[in-house]
Amino acid sequence: MNKYLLDTSICAFYLRRKFGLDAKLIEVGGFEHCLISEITIAELKYGAELSGRVRENVLLINEFVEKISILPIFNSLDIFAKEKETKM
Repeated sequence: MNKYLLDTSICAFYLRRKFGLDAKLIEVGGFEHCLISEITIAELKYGAELSGRVRENVLLINEFVEKISILPIFNSLDIFAKEKETKM
């Protein structure tokens, strides 16, 4: 089965329970078929710091991060380049 690299916007929408992304995640095989980059984690945490509910959002992000595979930044660059090329 395919693996999916989720960007920051998709993760933020998932955490906010928008657009039925919880069902989509199940449809693609759950967290075991999805990955995020370290950049996405940094962006999510930055957003949490800007929010009015910092503590709640940081906890939510930390729980999410524990469930999903994380690609180091260096490895993510090659994957991003390949995925971006196929979408154009």
